[in-house]
Amino acid sequence: MSLPPASRSSFELTSPHVAWRYEGLGRVIGHLALLPIAVPFVISTIGVVLSGALDDSSLDSVAFGALLFIPLGVLVAFGLALVSALLSTTAFGRKRLVRVVAGAAGLRLTLGAVERSIPRDEIRSGLVVSEPRVRVELHLRGGRVLEVQVAREKEGARLLAALGLGPAERRVEVSLGGVNRELVAGCVGMPVFMGYWLIVLGAISRPLFGHASLVVAWLVLTLASTWLLHRAVRRTRVVVGSDGVRVERPFSSVYIPYTELAAVRTRGDRLLLSHRRSEAAVALGTGEKLTDTLAERIREAHACAIGSEAPRGAEALERRGRDLAAWRDELRKLIAAGDYRATALSPEDVLHTLDDADSPPDRRIGAALLLRIAGYPEARGRIRVAAEATADDALRAALEHAAEEEVDDAALARALR
Repeated sequence: MSLPPASRSSFELTSPHVAWRYEGLGRVIGHLALLPIAVPFVISTIGVVLSGALDDSSLDSVAFGALLFIPLGVLVAFGLALVSALLSTTAFGRKRLVRVVAGAAGLRLTLGAVERSIPRDEIRSGLVVSEPRVRVELHLRGGRVLEVQVAREKEGARLLAALGLGPAERRVEVSLGGVNRELVAGCVGMPVFMGYWLIVLGAISRPLFGHASLVVAWLVLTLASTWLLHRAVRRTRVVVGSDGVRVERPFSSVYIPYTELAAVRTRGDRLLLSHRRSEAAVALGTGEKLTDTLAERIREAHACAIGSEAPRGAEALERRGRDLAAWRDELRKLIAAGDYRATALSPEDVLHTLDDADSPPDRRIGAALLLRIAGYPEARGRIRVAAEATADDALRAALEHAAEEEVDDAALARALR
């Protein structure tokens, strides 16, 4: 059972380089990059449709005029895409000695007489990256990334432990591949598909702009094709939790619980995850910088999850086909029986079950509900820690609802599916 955040000791180091990366802002600008192309196209389509509906030929000139702005929009889109790539991949910060103190309250950075504090709630996850230099990447809310250079990987691991971001306490999300192909797919794909569908639909009817339905079809086909291309080149997202690994590809997702994970191997710049029930391993092109880092994080989380024995009587926390109301009633009876003695469960056993990545999802949710029903001190915080650590989004959502005593049958069905 992991310790409550309040019991963690602080850790202090001096970093030669602390820098910021603005991935969230980069993503926003990347999405906006398509607007200079899409807006004139949409305005032109609306002009053609209204021209036919209102029988006003003057709107045709508006439609053609809007199309003339598309070449300029392409240039603006490429400019925005470059800014997006710069913000997403470049860390901004001068090489200066910074005193870094990490603890349960968060992170404190001191540069000379200037001090900056980052509350623990602002930090979503962290990872020690060994290439090209050893550093800790802390992902904050709002899409910001703080990079803290450290002398050794062990020093980075101690910083994460002081913040409560270790493998057993907080999941980490990694996007594989660069953002450039997504940006290029959007900026290049839209003009290309615009020309392609213009030729195809123009072969069906000429002039194309004489038929509002074909112009609308031109818009819809162009936007749909661009979206599909953008999704097809989307980066693979890997979520490493306390209970398993989830790999989200552009059109598919696979979740491997640690109980089913047979081996984690590296082969050059590829990471191979072997599943006990399948001969084919899940292969990930991570790039040389991330291969060893990601493999080590998965191995650490796997080691933390495997081997703990379930407390005797923990099966009493499971749902066993009961509806939510009946399940809650049975959990209340455990409390009424007197400190869980009816099943030989102690409060520590319930906390262990909540944190145990090997336990079935309904048993962990039952533990969370029991803690809230019993009014256990710090129950909400402990449940939220367990939720933040899991790679299973459905289980995470159910635990978050349990922390607020708002669990419903829909959330349970998704978590237990």
